[in-house]
Amino acid sequence: MALIDVFDSLPSTQTEALSRLRAGDRGPRWVRAQRQTAGQGRMGRQWDGPSGNLMASWYGVLPVEMRRVTQLSFVAALAVTDAIRPVLSAPDPLKIKWPNDVLYEGRKLCGILAQSETLETGLGVVIGIGINIAKAPQGLSYGTAALNDLTAQPQTVEVVLDALDAALTRRLDDWLTHGFEATAAQWWDQAYGRDQLCLIEQHSQARTGTILGLDDYGALRVRDPDGTIHVIASGSVSYPEA
Repeated sequence: MALIDVFDSLPSTQTEALSRLRAGDRGPRWVRAQRQTAGQGRMGRQWDGPSGNLMASWYGVLPVEMRRVTQLSFVAALAVTDAIRPVLSAPDPLKIKWPNDVLYEGRKLCGILAQSETLETGLGVVIGIGINIAKAPQGLSYGTAALNDLTAQPQTVEVVLDALDAALTRRLDDWLTHGFEATAAQWWDQAYGRDQLCLIEQHSQARTGTILGLDDYGALRVRDPDGTIHVIASGSVSYPEA
């Protein structure tokens, strides 16, 4: 289990965790903010995290190659579903959307951002996780959900983070010991949009297709309407008919 440092407010737990790694702190440890004013998201997006929701970053030094860091979003997503599925009144609609979101009935409940940096002591890794617990953000271009609207009993940030810490410890140990194959298979079991036509947008280009699963490093395998299989390492995936 990792220690947890709690701050009243931070611009970004991700930035704080990276700073600690650069200063020689090997972790593993969590940085949690009760409020976050400049949270980091995928593709450089920023967001404001209100109190009552979980905003935290796990950091540590891991004995892995840099190219495996792309697998960590899937390890973390499985840890999130492990932690919150038991408290949901109806767990079946909980799904994981490539590459880094946990959804409930197609609405975003959690976002994940994994980053790494090569240090003198090894590969420093930060896994930022934001879970809507008390409040679902409004005014966004996509639907959102809050955990406490989906449970019989209200959950606190502290209880959710304790469960997440235990789940992430187990998932990381399994990934480090056994590799990515089992993680990818378990991600596929919970994958959002398996039976739907998806729209993939990359570098101002778009294509449609059906997702087939992950490659060895977490890129998305997609079959287009002509039967050609593409490997998508980055980009935006949406489901227009969802």
